[in-house]
Amino acid sequence: MQWQSQEELTVLSDCLLLVNPISGGGKAFARTDGIADQLMLGGYQVRTVVSSSQANLVENIKNAPEELVVLLSGDGSLRAAAEIIVKDRLLKRLAPLPAGRGNDFCAALGIAKDLNSAVKKLATNPELANIDVMQVNQDRIALGAVSIGLDAAAAEISHNIQLAGNRWLTGAPLYVYSALKALKNWRTLDIELNHSDGSKDNKGIWLYVVSNSGQFGGGMKISPNSNLSDGLLEVISVGEVSKFDFLKTLPKVFSGTHLSHPKVQTTTLTEIKIHTKLPVLAFADGEPISITPIEVRVLPQALTVVK
Repeated sequence: MQWQSQEELTVLSDCLLLVNPISGGGKAFARTDGIADQLMLGGYQVRTVVSSSQANLVENIKNAPEELVVLLSGDGSLRAAAEIIVKDRLLKRLAPLPAGRGNDFCAALGIAKDLNSAVKKLATNPELANIDVMQVNQDRIALGAVSIGLDAAAAEISHNIQLAGNRWLTGAPLYVYSALKALKNWRTLDIELNHSDGSKDNKGIWLYVVSNSGQFGGGMKISPNSNLSDGLLEVISVGEVSKFDFLKTLPKVFSGTHLSHPKVQTTTLTEIKIHTKLPVLAFADGEPISITPIEVRVLPQALTVVK
């Protein structure tokens, strides 16, 4: 990413500090006042709003007079925020703070995992960049990765665990637990792919991931060569493997060394259409985003972020 000069941020003295109170089990919410104070010490004029729902969070962004939105939330709310900004072409700049269970998008941006460090950086030495996002079926926006197959099944289990209010299982342990549970009854999924060059491909997959940021699942480096501002999407396709082989390879995803596996195929593209014989759920940034068939395309440098 090419971060732009700090001089470009001088007009962003007013900011909306928008908080999702349930992100990360509510731990970050308890520190809202201290975060606002730290930002004000850095020269910001801060208006703090605590959202009552994701729809309310989106509405607050849409109606905010401030150009800079500092978002204290997890990946799901960041995706929703990016979606309204990009779709409605709002003149907003998004400053994510790590407050969720996984914080994969913040990590991909190079934002410190420690909340205090991330706020200090934003308050004293902010940087700005324009990054790519993914458009899904014309009407949705995703940030990190769009997936179907075993990964989506695991993401659904993780999502339901979080909705049930579980606070002790977070990040990578939550994803690994969910993947093991999904693996128990998993069967190969047949898909048909239509590429932007007109070519088609049929294959049986265990998982199929279209990645923008390169990271998901609380630290899994699914596509370690991803770049958020290169105008390309990385595709990781895993063919049929034994369950033992899957379990043996899964830990390698945290270091990105899984790409050498003979059943792992990678490619880069700007657009892809994915069909399945029966509709299946696609996940993006930890939340359900659509039912197949889906079309995913890159929108180059469509979102401005500040860190």
